[in-house]
Amino acid sequence: MWFRSKIDWWLAVLLMVAPVASLVGAVTAPPNQQLVAFAGVVVLAAVYLGMVFPMRYGIMERELIVRFGLLRRRILLADIRSVEPTRNPLSSPALSLDRLSIKFGDGYFKRILISPAEKEKFLVELALKARLVRNGDGLVRL
Repeated sequence: MWFRSKIDWWLAVLLMVAPVASLVGAVTAPPNQQLVAFAGVVVLAAVYLGMVFPMRYGIMERELIVRFGLLRRRILLADIRSVEPTRNPLSSPALSLDRLSIKFGDGYFKRILISPAEKEKFLVELALKARLVRNGDGLVRL
């Protein structure tokens, strides 16, 4: 089952500023500089398509798949220790600050922040598949 990322309106605006400004700059550039300007637009589009869109989260039989652009992060459901709500602004595959922090081991790099649009449905499905129990607004492994 796949869940799309929630998108905060202000972040959507921020994400649109760079492509629109690049495109306007390329169109209004002097003719002898337009090729370079349009190359910048293509590079920006490649970054967005390679690292941002689509952004979604899949709960499979044995793993959680976090997809952001062409990249994927696979986390074994059996390794998930806890899930808790957060508004942590650190860089992560999430397009909203309404996030879930998923801990799947010891240490700073064994945590991922995601922002499923249907957070409650996501938590119910994850609890079922990963055999986690509800703990307030989050989940925990007993």
